[in-house]
Amino acid sequence: MGPARARSATRRDPKPSSAALAYRAPMPNALREQLRADGFQLPDYDGGGLVNVAATVLELCGARGPADPPALRGIEPSLLSGVRNIVVVLCDGLGTDQLRRLAKAGDVPFLARILERAARRDGAQLIEATTIFPSTTAAAVTTMQTARTPQEHGNIAYFLWLEEFAAVAQMLRWGAAAQRRGSFFDDRSIDPRKYAKVPSIHKAIRDHGGRSYIVEPEIFRNEAMTRMHAAEATYIGYLLPSTMGVRVRQLLDGRAEDDSPLYIYAYWAGVDTVAHWYGPRGPEHAAEAALLDRDLERALGDRDAGDTLVIVTADHGHASVDPARLIDLEADRELRALLRNPIAGEPRLVFLHTDRAADVKAYLEHAYPGTFLLIDRDEAIEAGLFGRGDPTLARKRIGEVLAMVSDDRAASVVRVDGQVVLHRGAHGGMTADEMRIPVLLWRA
Repeated sequence: MGPARARSATRRDPKPSSAALAYRAPMPNALREQLRADGFQLPDYDGGGLVNVAATVLELCGARGPADPPALRGIEPSLLSGVRNIVVVLCDGLGTDQLRRLAKAGDVPFLARILERAARRDGAQLIEATTIFPSTTAAAVTTMQTARTPQEHGNIAYFLWLEEFAAVAQMLRWGAAAQRRGSFFDDRSIDPRKYAKVPSIHKAIRDHGGRSYIVEPEIFRNEAMTRMHAAEATYIGYLLPSTMGVRVRQLLDGRAEDDSPLYIYAYWAGVDTVAHWYGPRGPEHAAEAALLDRDLERALGDRDAGDTLVIVTADHGHASVDPARLIDLEADRELRALLRNPIAGEPRLVFLHTDRAADVKAYLEHAYPGTFLLIDRDEAIEAGLFGRGDPTLARKRIGEVLAMVSDDRAASVVRVDGQVVLHRGAHGGMTADEMRIPVLLWRA
């Protein structure tokens, strides 16, 4: 798929209309149609995406309100009837095509059996959904914890320019991006919840009489993201990944004998890590996925179909990239001289804050011909790529020019502790490998 030429910005009134706040299928839009024609996979916020998985959790807990997005469309009614417990296992970085390849190769036999049942419509179902845009963990996990699109919750990318701190931040820990450690909220006088733009689904579940648990690595317990969007949940930490399934099993076995809904959100990080370092098609990726598969089988494999709905999904997939073809934008002094703020965004979707948008686009087309698809920020917002809602915050954080990569390349955005990271798997863009995520459902 070839890059398209830069398009002129279409500026709109930043105040949203009532129609802009409603979840609905996007109206025809020239940018959306061009992206489809170029082979990109657009996000679906209207019933076929990750935000709708979060809305399904709210629906099953009796907590979905009129301002919430619709539940995931197309779920077999028999899977939803009589549910008391919902378990969402989010495997970071496990795109739909990756899961299919792993199952076909015999690397994930437990999940392969669930996929076979889904194909037979035997008490299981696979829905091929899309993640949010950009296809990245910081945005997707926040969406999963809030049932809101990136434009609404504001955690739009891994690296974001934050006016509040006059710096590019790494948005999982909300700390200076150029440093590997540290958070703006290490100062305990600063409450991270004041920076949360939307409430969490855990608050809604609790307010409607339910209970929610987060099962994540212990090191995430005091992370900014947890403190901002999961304070109302009970945090269950684990030291080693193999314990994730143990904790899920313990919570299900120990649930109270009442009718109140129980929600368990469990997170597995390793597939994403190995996909970044070794690529999403190598033996390391298969080995890590096999560990997840075995952990899920031990936790859930011997449970008869009961009142628990299990949903295995992901925050994004991975595109294979060649580290030898890295585009070192961060070292490009001519480009940086055209920018108002440091480079931010994703290795596959760069955010460029500038007062000279036309010059930036002309420079990129000259210096890196055929490399980037260049999109004006306001056109992207108007096309609904980041979701719905008031775009004021998005305009501040995204940057006037977006430079997206679609082949086997990635760009350097930030040097962390002075180093350039050479990955073999990347995401953040809009290719099918990055955008398509599985939603695998069954009862246990």
